[in-house]
Amino acid sequence: MTVAVAFLQPGWADWEAGPVLAALREYYGGQIEIATPDGEPQTSIGGVLAAADYRFADPVLADADVFLLIGSDAWPGYRDEAFDSLLRQVHADGKIVGAICGATVALARAGLLAGKAHTSNGAEWLAGHVPDYAGIDKYVDSAKAVVDGRLVTASGLAPVTFSAAIARLVAPEAGDKHDEYVAMFAREFGA
Repeated sequence: MTVAVAFLQPGWADWEAGPVLAALREYYGGQIEIATPDGEPQTSIGGVLAAADYRFADPVLADADVFLLIGSDAWPGYRDEAFDSLLRQVHADGKIVGAICGATVALARAGLLAGKAHTSNGAEWLAGHVPDYAGIDKYVDSAKAVVDGRLVTASGLAPVTFSAAIARLVAPEAGDKHDEYVAMFAREFGA
């Protein structure tokens, strides 16, 4: 069974977490676990209170298969070398790491974007929060999630393609089902 840890900060974005967590759990039988900075419940922008299973610093987190950093305005102000080390380690171990919206700041700070195609809420926005981050030369201005190996990034406006990109890495055998998932949501805008 795939274990996915969603890292939630105060004010986490409901619309960014919803598609990916629901798809992993419902369609791929994933076990979802929640980590917050201090192990306390965190409230989303929409007022949803998420109970925490772990603190960001809990060593057991390294055993998970998928690491999902969900956007929040709290990420730019969050600095923790131990968390950066966790991200570097799980990435080096070949695990799936995905960050959306403001959470891409954590990947930039940890150095995971160096030499990797990636996106965020804008190259200047990301550089404004992490001056001289390694990797700006590989920034992709994309309305959809960007995948480079087992690293997935997205702007806050791409929760569906972020979800599909993570699902493709978790269950590549599902093939065209991932495209059908994206197309299902795209119908809302096709009319």
